[in-house]
Amino acid sequence: MKIEVLKSEFHELIDQIDNPEILVQFYDAISRSVTSENSLWKSLSKEQQQEVLIAYEESEDESNLISLSAIKSKFKEWPLK
Repeated sequence: MKIEVLKSEFHELIDQIDNPEILVQFYDAISRSVTSENSLWKSLSKEQQQEVLIAYEESEDESNLISLSAIKSKFKEWPLK
């Protein structure tokens, strides 16, 4: 995927998020990644990096995605902080 397309799709994804908590989490994750010279990415082994890239590619096929309601249902007993 070309970087221009990826950036455009990333912007579109962000524009679809109306939940401030999710936006803050998104922002924090990306901000830490960018400001620390990708230290999170660099901290992963080559195998872990490859798994992340594979998961990203697989996520582009909607049949591989799980709905938020299904996740909430499965983890409704998840301990809160």
